[in-house]
This record gives sequence, structure tokens and C-alpha cells, in this order.
Amino acid sequence: MPLDGPDVAVLAYAGAGSFDYVTVNEIFGVDYSDRFGSWYRTRTCGLVPGPVDLDGGVTVQAPHGLDEAERADLLIVPGWTKEREVPPQALLTTLRRAYRRGARIMSICTGAFVLGHAGLLDKRRVTTHWAQAPLLASLFPAAAVDPRALFIDDGRILTAAGMSAGIDLALHVVRGDFGADAAAALARRLVLAGYRSGGQAQFVDTPLNPDPGDPLPDLLDWLRQHLAQRWSLHSLAARVHMSPRTLARRFQRLTGMSPHQWLARERILAAQRLLETGDESVEQIAARTGIGSASNLRYSFRRELGISPQAYRARFRSRRNLAGH
Repeated sequence: MPLDGPDVAVLAYAGAGSFDYVTVNEIFGVDYSDRFGSWYRTRTCGLVPGPVDLDGGVTVQAPHGLDEAERADLLIVPGWTKEREVPPQALLTTLRRAYRRGARIMSICTGAFVLGHAGLLDKRRVTTHWAQAPLLASLFPAAAVDPRALFIDDGRILTAAGMSAGIDLALHVVRGDFGADAAAALARRLVLAGYRSGGQAQFVDTPLNPDPGDPLPDLLDWLRQHLAQRWSLHSLAARVHMSPRTLARRFQRLTGMSPHQWLARERILAAQRLLETGDESVEQIAARTGIGSASNLRYSFRRELGISPQAYRARFRSRRNLAGH
């Protein structure tokens, strides 16, 4: 299968976050074209070609220099461990040139500071690790820093909070480039949690595993099977024998979202899968997913994905044919 997806440059520089580097390479750097029909063409790019010492004593080889990165469709910036220091000017120049050419720029954790020093955060909503968010906001006051979001896709500038949020953002990018089914299949292959929305909080107030007997996980599974039905907070609360206030509080603690936000996300995901794999009309999909009307579905897709349902279907129909599905 061909590697004819977007060109990706993972930037490697002294002290960069080794966890950030490794995780994005697991998603973008491994050849999954046999599963998805095509995949990313990914290169590691250093300030100059050769070995690069990341943090934690990890050394990687960067076969390519910044000239290769400048031509990429997506540039990935791992954590920058010297937040107050200005990164090498050659790196900043490469990011500016790539952005002006139309590339997407994605940072993980404190990699957002590199984007800030390059002047790419001005008048944008961005995030970073919550502990470093106040410093990011003070150094780059023209940026709107959200310290709670897992990740933020602000057009061609994408930023993620610490470490595992970089995986969430990477899956978000895969979802946009190759579809919801591809992102879900990749998450399963890597034994990842799957989809966490960028609007979800960086941390929640409960352990990752709910208490035994907690009815909310079963409620979530049940709702995914009944998205077409209309539900109010009161009716959901009655189903699990809670007050609406208690359900809202426990829902937020478990998922990092309100029930309304969670349902909206699940309905969009279901619509994406139906568009990718079937031939139902937009009107039928809107009804099946609980989104309601075709106009609501078109509005939701343009707001969340920046594309119409018809264009989304056309994009992924060709990928499905390539993969032999």
C-alpha cells in the first residue's frame, strides 16, 4: 500500500520531550497503510541531520534537517523544557515559513512555548500542561490560553496538554485525515482509551476506573445504542435513580463533560462512521444519530469538523476503496 497521506515532520531538538516524541511516532511514524489504504509519510527532522539528545537520556537519529521539515504538511513540536528561553532561531524560522506555506503546526505539552516564541499563538485559543499555563499566558499575552482543555484545534495551530493529551490530539488528527473508524481502530490496536474530546478537562476528580456498582458506565453504553432518542437530564437521572444535580456532578467527574456535551460528541462520531461506511442519506443519518434534521447535521459538521457531511463522505469513500473495504 502507498504512503501517500500527508507529509509529517517530527521535530527533534536537544532537551525535547522524549515521551512526546515516542508517542507521536507510534501513531504517525508506523506504516499502517495495509490497514487503512494509505498512511502518513513521516520524517524525524533535527536542526541538522544526526543524533539528537532528548530529555531523560534518550537519543534519537534525525536523518533530515529543517529544510525537509519546512516542506511538510504537518509539523509536530514536542515539549520544550526551557520555557523561558528562546529556541534556536533556525527552528522558529522553519515554523514560520511552514505556517505561511499552509502547513499545520501541532505542539505537545510545553512545545506550545516554541510556537509562542515563533509568534504563532497570537490571537489564538491554545493550551499546554495546566501547571505551565500561567507562564504561557504571561509570556504570550496575545494568546488565549485555556488551562483545562486536553487539546485545542484552532485551525492550522493545534496544541495539546501534557503527555497523554498528545495522543488524544494525534488521534484527533487521524480522525480528520482518515476518518472516525480509522482513529478508533488505531486506538484499539495501541490499547488506547479511544476518543477523548479536546474540550474534556485535563484531569477529572475521580480515579480512571469507576467504583464497582457505579451505574454511569452502563448508562454511557446504553446511550450509545439509543442515540436517536431524545433525553433530558431529568429522564437520564431517573434511569439511574439519581437526582439531576447528582447525575450532572457525577457525569462531569467521570467524563470531564456534561451529559449534553457527551451526547453531542457521540452523535457526531456516530454520524462520521455512518458517512464513512454506508450510503444512507444525510437526512437518514441525522435521524438515526439523534441530531435531528439534515440542516442540524450540516451545521454540526461545519462547526466541529470544518466540512460538510457530503464532502466528508466523498473524502473517506476514496480511502475506503483504496483499503479494499
